[in-house]
Amino acid sequence: MTPKKDEIDKFDSMPFTELIHHISKNKLRYSLKNPNHIDMVHEGRYLMEIHKRKDLSQDDLANIFGQSKGTIAKALRKLEDKEYVERKIDKNNRRKYILKTTKKGEELAILLKKDLEEWEENVGIDRLDERTKSQLREIARKSEEILEE
Repeated sequence: MTPKKDEIDKFDSMPFTELIHHISKNKLRYSLKNPNHIDMVHEGRYLMEIHKRKDLSQDDLANIFGQSKGTIAKALRKLEDKEYVERKIDKNNRRKYILKTTKKGEELAILLKKDLEEWEENVGIDRLDERTKSQLREIARKSEEILEE
């Protein structure tokens, strides 16, 4: 919805971090509109990451998303209850769990990835050049590093 000639565009004066927040919030709202994936907004991110990587542990997932181990454990419990994910004890470290998607989880992860790609295409993220994407990744890294100092 592009503003008319004489209208003020709220996005023109919005600070950059607010723009990022607005995009993220609208992505979550978009995800909730999809009847196939209700309650999968946050867990869906975890599911897609588990599906994408091999030998991922709960601790790895907590580090990737900057979430507490408790938050990850609760989300994984939900994913296990819905039979999307299973935890297996690591053969090399019996105190560590390795996460795997089930057949049902793989199917949902593929659907979620397709939905994400569709959303990114609809809003134009897929048209960003690699330099811009790289700059945004660097900003994300630095924003995390500042918190660790």
